[in-house]
Amino acid sequence: MSQEESHRPIRVLLIEDDEDDYVLVRDALRTLGPEQVVIDWRDETDKALEALIEGRHDVCLLDYHLGAQTGVELLQEARRRGCHTPVILLTGVGDVETDRKALEAGASDFLVKSQLSPVLLVRAVRYTLQQARMMEALRRSQTSFRELIERLPDAISVWHEGRIVYANPALVALLGATSADEFVGRTWAEIESFIHPEDRESLRPLLQEGQLGSRSVRELRFLRRSGEAVPVEAAHFAVPFDGRPCSMWITRDLTERRQMQARLMLSDRMASLGTLAGGIGHEINNPLAYVMANLSHLEAEIFPSLTLEAGQREELRGLLAETQQGVQRIREITQQLRLFSQVEREASSTQVDVHRVLESAVRLAGNEIRHRAQLVRDYTDSLRVEAQEPRLGQVFLNLLVNAARAIPEGDVERQEIRIVTRQEKELAIIEIRDTGVGIPPELQERIFEPFLTLRPGGGTTGLSLSICLGIVTGFNGRMEVESKMGQGSVFRVILPAVATETLSSPPAAAPAPSAAHRGRILSVDDEPMIGLAIVRALRQEHDVTALSSAREALAQLIRGERYDLILCDLMMPEMSGMDLYEEIARVAPDQAERVVFLTGGAFTPGARDFLGRVKNRCMEKPFTTKELREVVRRLLGGAQDS
Repeated sequence: MSQEESHRPIRVLLIEDDEDDYVLVRDALRTLGPEQVVIDWRDETDKALEALIEGRHDVCLLDYHLGAQTGVELLQEARRRGCHTPVILLTGVGDVETDRKALEAGASDFLVKSQLSPVLLVRAVRYTLQQARMMEALRRSQTSFRELIERLPDAISVWHEGRIVYANPALVALLGATSADEFVGRTWAEIESFIHPEDRESLRPLLQEGQLGSRSVRELRFLRRSGEAVPVEAAHFAVPFDGRPCSMWITRDLTERRQMQARLMLSDRMASLGTLAGGIGHEINNPLAYVMANLSHLEAEIFPSLTLEAGQREELRGLLAETQQGVQRIREITQQLRLFSQVEREASSTQVDVHRVLESAVRLAGNEIRHRAQLVRDYTDSLRVEAQEPRLGQVFLNLLVNAARAIPEGDVERQEIRIVTRQEKELAIIEIRDTGVGIPPELQERIFEPFLTLRPGGGTTGLSLSICLGIVTGFNGRMEVESKMGQGSVFRVILPAVATETLSSPPAAAPAPSAAHRGRILSVDDEPMIGLAIVRALRQEHDVTALSSAREALAQLIRGERYDLILCDLMMPEMSGMDLYEEIARVAPDQAERVVFLTGGAFTPGARDFLGRVKNRCMEKPFTTKELREVVRRLLGGAQDS
């Protein structure tokens, strides 16, 4: 709109055969201001039609009842003669059918006189003028508009009188068609095969609403020519198109959005699972640490001194061995929980022993496998890749679980899951083979697509294979699949192999501290039983103080107490081992380098960052008495020699 047009009065053509109604409308419009509106009143249809066709007015207020002719009929005649003036229809009684006819004829709005107020009328006029300016600009740029919707990525169809009059290329591609000619001129009945059967009934009334000019947005499913269902979001509204009142449908493919939402949900679940797994591991490792230490102490120190008969001694030795095996199995299980640790998943890539990761995944998938098939390992001698161990473990775990679930239960002796590893030139190849039901040939090329439907009425692949492919690709690798119906499948992970490092001669062991030297050791752990187990393990060779409060330990150091070694739990309430270390570095810097962290699982980002920043040694719980003594002997021996 030019500056001159914005300051001139609004020119209103009022077509009304009732003088009282004319006065009502005139007074309402005057609330805009005496110089803001100019009203041209016509009470005869012939003169009103001439004025309307001349197009000199900004807006027309048209009464529905005009004697022998209705306002809708007058509007239809004006539109046929090329009139583009925006029209607001006024009627004495609200009627859905009248509303429909008015909008089909090209009216911009529909107002009931009994509900008319100055505010409502002025608002309707302003809105209609604004809409008219937009429509005029749209008409003037029809060529540009066509070019725009031709290039839009959203699918667009335009309907007029129950038939499609335009379909853009995006709609053709979305539905798997070859040309827009397959849609133009078609009715709803002729194209409803592209709508999912469950959505057709609900869409029919919406299609009618769209033709009437109402607006709505809803989600539904289209069907491609291939029969594949596509989730879409469809919006429809009235719009002039090629000079005719039409209904435009804009449809957006929601496939990527749904996949992203599913990935985000899965990521949130995995993050929660990682936090839960880390917390469970920490809570299990704490009591397991002193159980293992006490078992080691019982076996090494108490058992030899007991006076027992030969049979009793052997029985007790067997009980101890079985108990050691049990706690070792629990230890291994808690270590496998790291596969789901968010902290571990964010770690940088390192050289990974493929067979070790496979064995971890096998242990986690064991319950799925043992009821369906025999597991066969066909490993090469040694195989290493550059990867993140937990994420690679997630890939192997998913493939093993999928392989197991492809095999029906009940015939374990005849079914097999075989893990094959080999190296070909510079590539590490890991295959998970199963004797399951197989994958249909037409789906094998798309098997890594998210939520791929495996069979009519059946389940989908979900996101597991898609995520596996993403992880492997992130390690500069690729995945392949081979399958035959009724014979099974082979999923192949191919990664760049890392040359196995040549092991050099082991360095000479550091000399043990002399028997006369007894180190002063401080144990700080909020679990008193761990402190007691550490005292039992080390008291023969060292003077050990066990505290369950980091604040108490800090107070001792502030008072001047000094230790050769500080064994400090990482995660503690009130004051963590990380906080204690920072305070020690501030008040007693010489003691900070003597701290060894004990952790049952650094499962928080803060703990991970801290351990990556400091150079102090970290010892994982649970540990045996032998492992603890070896660490202490090595550290204190080196300290003494220096």
